[in-house]
Amino acid sequence: MSNSESLTVIAGVGHYLASLKKKDSTVEQQQLFRLARWFGNDRLVSVLGPQDVGDYGDHVVGAGSAENTVSHLQNVRKFLAYLHKNGFTQQNLAQHLRAKKARGRKNSDVAGSLGLTELTRDGHLQLAEELQSLKDQRAPIAAAIAKAAADKDVRENAPLEAAREQLGLVESRVRVIENTLRHSVIVDSSKKGGKVVALGSKVRVKDLSTGKEAVYTLVSATEAKPLDGRISNVSPVGKALIKRSAGQEVDVDTPRGKLRYRVVRVTS
Repeated sequence: MSNSESLTVIAGVGHYLASLKKKDSTVEQQQLFRLARWFGNDRLVSVLGPQDVGDYGDHVVGAGSAENTVSHLQNVRKFLAYLHKNGFTQQNLAQHLRAKKARGRKNSDVAGSLGLTELTRDGHLQLAEELQSLKDQRAPIAAAIAKAAADKDVRENAPLEAAREQLGLVESRVRVIENTLRHSVIVDSSKKGGKVVALGSKVRVKDLSTGKEAVYTLVSATEAKPLDGRISNVSPVGKALIKRSAGQEVDVDTPRGKLRYRVVRVTS
């Protein structure tokens, strides 16, 4: 039997942890040791299958909080991908680590229970494009910092401070977007048939006090651009419209007082 075929789960965890650059991830170690105990420390990784991994995913979802569950599953996926990459498993079992939907629960409920953010397909694409644009800015800003730092008099070096501040803003936004994309799911409103208002729906409403009509697209808070008609599903109007259908009337509490809208049309 080859070394790869005789590798136990606990030994595989040891291999993986030793390969990490960060050695101080106590939480990750605990999560993987928990995985080893669940499978059986002495069980061979070569005999693990999709069903084993799927069952473990369900076990984690049922036993932990939303935030801890997301972190746990992410770390286990990395470990399983490592096993496959290094030839310890014939298939990448990481792709089978998906929490099964509980019977009777809606997609949004499942996403919420896992601490995930729902994004429209356009919103996800826009965030991905913004992320790439921000990353492309790193090198020019770093060059500007190096050029400004070449001035030996740094006591009142405005260009250096400005470049450093700009880089800090870029890195902060990069972290926010990466975290959002990492913990997000794409919602396809077209599958809902456009009958009721959901994330991604385009809704035409009529203000019953003025007779004026407006068109809104319901998006997540991350994607909201009110001036462009893209309103958040947690905004007063968004919350009032969610799950409504054409012909229904809703009351909306706004800073201007209570408004009453009629849903004229819903499209995906």
